[in-house]
Amino acid sequence: MAYEKFIPKTTKPSRPKATIRPSGLISFDAQAVEDFGLFDATHAVLFFDRSKKRIGVKILKNGDEEGAVPLTRRRRSVSLKAPGFFDQFSISLPAPKRLDVSFDEGEGLISIGITSVRRRPGRPRRARN
Repeated sequence: MAYEKFIPKTTKPSRPKATIRPSGLISFDAQAVEDFGLFDATHAVLFFDRSKKRIGVKILKNGDEEGAVPLTRRRRSVSLKAPGFFDQFSISLPAPKRLDVSFDEGEGLISIGITSVRRRPGRPRRARN
Protein backbone atom coordinates (compact mmCIF):
# COMPACT_ATOMS: atom_id res chain seq x y z
CA MET A 1 0.00 0.00 0.00
CA ALA A 2 1.37 3.42 -0.94
CA TYR A 3 1.55 6.29 1.49
CA GLU A 4 -0.51 9.39 0.87
CA LYS A 5 0.82 12.76 1.87
CA PHE A 6 -1.28 14.83 4.27
CA ILE A 7 -1.40 18.53 3.45
CA PRO A 8 -3.34 20.59 6.02
CA LYS A 9 -5.92 22.95 4.64
CA THR A 10 -4.90 26.56 4.90
CA THR A 11 -7.15 28.46 7.22
CA LYS A 12 -7.98 32.01 6.44
CA PRO A 13 -7.33 34.51 9.21
CA SER A 14 -10.17 34.82 11.67
CA ARG A 15 -12.43 37.83 11.48
CA PRO A 16 -12.51 40.20 14.44
CA LYS A 17 -15.40 39.48 16.80
CA ALA A 18 -17.14 41.10 19.72
CA THR A 19 -19.19 39.35 22.37
CA ILE A 20 -22.12 41.21 23.88
CA ARG A 21 -23.45 39.88 27.18
CA PRO A 22 -26.88 40.50 28.75
CA SER A 23 -25.16 42.37 31.61
CA GLY A 24 -24.07 45.13 29.20
CA LEU A 25 -20.48 43.95 28.72
CA ILE A 26 -18.93 44.28 25.24
CA SER A 27 -15.73 42.22 24.80
CA PHE A 28 -13.44 42.38 21.79
CA ASP A 29 -11.42 39.25 20.94
CA ALA A 30 -7.67 39.12 20.30
CA GLN A 31 -8.11 39.62 16.55
CA ALA A 32 -10.15 42.81 17.07
CA VAL A 33 -7.61 44.08 19.62
CA GLU A 34 -4.83 43.56 17.08
CA ASP A 35 -6.68 44.90 14.02
CA PHE A 36 -8.05 48.05 15.66
CA GLY A 37 -5.19 48.88 18.07
CA LEU A 38 -7.37 48.52 21.16
CA PHE A 39 -4.56 47.62 23.53
CA ASP A 40 -3.25 51.21 23.44
CA ALA A 41 -6.67 52.73 24.22
CA THR A 42 -7.94 53.56 27.70
CA HIS A 43 -11.55 54.64 27.03
CA ALA A 44 -14.32 54.41 24.43
CA VAL A 45 -17.47 56.34 23.53
CA LEU A 46 -20.52 54.39 22.32
CA PHE A 47 -22.93 55.37 19.54
CA PHE A 48 -26.04 53.68 18.12
CA ASP A 49 -27.43 53.86 14.58
CA ARG A 50 -31.12 52.96 14.87
CA SER A 51 -31.75 52.68 11.13
CA LYS A 52 -28.89 50.22 10.46
CA LYS A 53 -28.95 48.60 13.94
CA ARG A 54 -25.24 49.11 14.48
CA ILE A 55 -23.23 49.96 17.58
CA GLY A 56 -20.34 52.35 16.96
CA VAL A 57 -17.34 52.40 19.29
CA LYS A 58 -14.96 55.36 19.20
CA ILE A 59 -11.62 54.46 20.76
CA LEU A 60 -9.84 57.09 22.87
CA LYS A 61 -6.34 57.40 24.33
CA ASN A 62 -7.74 59.24 27.39
CA GLY A 63 -11.09 59.73 29.12
CA ASP A 64 -11.51 63.46 28.47
CA GLU A 65 -14.44 63.21 26.05
CA GLU A 66 -17.99 63.36 27.41
CA GLY A 67 -19.54 59.89 27.73
CA ALA A 68 -16.18 58.07 27.79
CA VAL A 69 -16.35 54.58 29.29
CA PRO A 70 -13.14 52.97 30.66
CA LEU A 71 -11.76 49.92 28.88
CA THR A 72 -10.63 46.83 30.78
CA ARG A 73 -7.76 44.74 29.46
CA ARG A 74 -7.47 41.00 29.94
CA ARG A 75 -4.76 38.75 28.57
CA ARG A 76 -5.78 38.96 24.93
CA SER A 77 -9.08 40.82 24.99
CA VAL A 78 -10.41 44.27 25.78
CA SER A 79 -13.88 44.97 27.18
CA LEU A 80 -16.14 47.74 28.37
CA LYS A 81 -19.20 47.70 30.59
CA ALA A 82 -22.12 49.95 29.63
CA PRO A 83 -25.49 48.58 30.79
CA GLY A 84 -26.98 52.08 30.60
CA PHE A 85 -26.31 52.16 26.86
CA PHE A 86 -28.39 49.01 26.32
CA ASP A 87 -31.18 50.35 28.55
CA GLN A 88 -31.30 53.71 26.76
CA PHE A 89 -31.67 52.10 23.34
CA SER A 90 -33.90 49.19 24.51
CA ILE A 91 -31.46 46.49 23.44
CA SER A 92 -31.83 43.23 25.34
CA LEU A 93 -30.12 39.90 24.97
CA PRO A 94 -31.34 36.64 26.53
CA ALA A 95 -27.84 35.12 26.16
CA PRO A 96 -24.35 36.24 25.13
CA LYS A 97 -24.06 36.94 21.40
CA ARG A 98 -20.84 36.76 19.34
CA LEU A 99 -20.89 39.21 16.41
CA ASP A 100 -18.60 40.33 13.58
CA VAL A 101 -16.77 43.63 13.97
CA SER A 102 -15.56 45.99 11.23
CA PHE A 103 -14.09 49.47 10.99
CA ASP A 104 -16.28 52.20 9.48
CA GLU A 105 -13.77 54.45 7.71
CA GLY A 106 -16.35 57.19 7.02
CA GLU A 107 -17.30 57.61 10.67
CA GLY A 108 -13.98 56.53 12.20
CA LEU A 109 -15.75 54.02 14.46
CA ILE A 110 -15.50 50.33 15.18
CA SER A 111 -18.86 48.99 14.03
CA ILE A 112 -20.81 46.05 15.49
CA GLY A 113 -23.89 44.98 13.53
CA ILE A 114 -26.72 43.85 15.81
CA THR A 115 -29.40 43.14 13.22
CA SER A 116 -29.88 39.69 14.74
CA VAL A 117 -30.55 41.15 18.21
CA ARG A 118 -34.15 42.02 19.03
CA ARG A 119 -35.06 45.30 20.66
CA ARG A 120 -37.42 45.37 23.62
CA PRO A 121 -40.99 46.22 22.71
CA GLY A 122 -42.62 49.41 23.86
CA ARG A 123 -41.82 53.06 23.76
CA PRO A 124 -38.20 54.10 24.15
CA ARG A 125 -37.27 55.69 27.44
CA ARG A 126 -36.97 59.45 27.60
CA ALA A 127 -33.56 60.89 28.32
CA ARG A 128 -33.27 62.33 31.80
CA ASN A 129 -31.84 65.79 32.25
